[in-house]
Amino acid sequence: MARLPRRPARGHPLHPLEEIALNLELGPFPPALAASGGARLERAAAAARAMADELSTAELAATTARQLTVALTAEWATVAVTDEAELVLERGHRHGGGAFAEPGTAEIVCWVVGRRQGFVGNDPHGTLPDGGPSLAALGWRNVLAVPALNHQGRVVAVLVAGDRRDGGPFSAADRSIAEVLALSATVGFERALLLERLTDWSTSLEALLAFSASVNSHLDPPALVRHLVEHAALFVKASGGRAGLLDADIEPPALVSAAYWRRGTWLERPERFVRGQGLAGFVLDKEFPYLSNDYPNDPLADSELARADDVRRALAIPIRGSDHGVLGFFELHRSGHLPPFSWQEAAFLESLANTTAVAIENARLLAALAAKSQEIRNLSAHNVERLEDERRYIARELHDEAGQALVGVKLGLQVMARLVPPELPALRDELDQLRDHVNGATTRIKDLAQRLRPPALDQLGLEVALRQLATEYGVRAGFTFEFDVDPLPTRLPSVAETALFRIAQEALTNVAAHAGATRVWLRLGHGDQGVALSVADDGRGFEPSTTRGLGLLGIQERVDRLGGEFRLRSTPGVGTAVAVLIPVDDEGE
Repeated sequence: MARLPRRPARGHPLHPLEEIALNLELGPFPPALAASGGARLERAAAAARAMADELSTAELAATTARQLTVALTAEWATVAVTDEAELVLERGHRHGGGAFAEPGTAEIVCWVVGRRQGFVGNDPHGTLPDGGPSLAALGWRNVLAVPALNHQGRVVAVLVAGDRRDGGPFSAADRSIAEVLALSATVGFERALLLERLTDWSTSLEALLAFSASVNSHLDPPALVRHLVEHAALFVKASGGRAGLLDADIEPPALVSAAYWRRGTWLERPERFVRGQGLAGFVLDKEFPYLSNDYPNDPLADSELARADDVRRALAIPIRGSDHGVLGFFELHRSGHLPPFSWQEAAFLESLANTTAVAIENARLLAALAAKSQEIRNLSAHNVERLEDERRYIARELHDEAGQALVGVKLGLQVMARLVPPELPALRDELDQLRDHVNGATTRIKDLAQRLRPPALDQLGLEVALRQLATEYGVRAGFTFEFDVDPLPTRLPSVAETALFRIAQEALTNVAAHAGATRVWLRLGHGDQGVALSVADDGRGFEPSTTRGLGLLGIQERVDRLGGEFRLRSTPGVGTAVAVLIPVDDEGE
């Protein structure tokens, strides 16, 4: 339930800041305070009202520091925002001089955060809380610090002001004003921090989704480690980084990095790290992360990197494979204005590295599998070429040698038949039967030779060979065919012609053996992408998802070997269509 403001008795108006104090349950201001500090209290009230603006944490800290110098008539003021574990940011303001950074406030901030109470020092020769340098040693006359506590008593920010401009000490009234200002600013700081954390969470979620997409997109290992740096930098707000993979083929083995990432851009910067050399060499040797929050003075630091890229903090993470050996590494860097790295961040980044390691190993396995598959395809292509050469040789031998020999036998039998006396008709009949057998054998040998390697394919080209093939199968299987061909502008390479002829031969063999078709359509065309061949029938069809014979697998293999495309469409009771597209060199053979 909302609490109504407490009001004074009729006839006794409150000072504006006293009304704010009552609403915040600070109790009534002393009368002397309300009377003597009128102008400054008015300015503090205006500063408190400014806290309602929805500013960012940095803007709110800078505004609060500026308003604090006004409300306390101080020379300077600093506002440090903290989550109690570490300093989030610090902003300062000097009267008449704008933003600045006052050295020496860190000890006061730590003291206030640790005790959750304020501090006022008006003795220039007195020391800071818990010892330390005197105010005079820091160039101060006096100093005031108060915490901004939330409803749980946690310190959200610390407000520090120094050197009253009128030369006097900070009073109890000044402290009360600062406490009111701190209390009114608390809600603004918590709201700004919450909104910024929500933004960070949203950014981190987007980075996580992008990282997940990158490791599952089958990238090559160098691209994977670069993506790892880019996304990990978003998670931990790094300003730069690099990554590399282990090259085990060189001696000694080294982690090799090709580029450096800075402000969203990759800059070519080749580096090589052996064991013990640099942060990367450490993780290669120890297989453990390396964290350095004083990078310029670290013995493993790259001095040129620290100087040129303002690297002040660094974190190196090994990328370990399934055998726990180092596959690679990545480094993230922060410049001086960013907070130190933590081991909690290192543990989180190790989980990203482990995910990337799986993707790297999978990518390498896929590459090795692709290489083996290519070797098999090359071997298969070589075997097919050898097979076609052997077919061509056997066909020629059958036609030229065996065919000529049988012709000679036939002529010999004819001569012998003429020499047989008329009184021996039985012998003449035997010779005639032998001559018929020789004629049949000659026909079968010619048919076999043509099946092994049709002469028309080599002598007259693919179109004539396909027409002869379709005619032969039509006669044998009892179907009519339509042959539609776009005249080819030139002879195709022998490999392409042979492949297309064998594909048509296999398709027609399937039609003759299984389809029971009455009509077949054979089409040959060409375009910018290559030569297209299709064989369709009106036969019984089949279900492609459950039936794939060796013939279709052979067609698929031939097409894949030449880098072409294969399409199969079949419906039970309707028919089947096989279509291929073979890329060819426009210049032919």
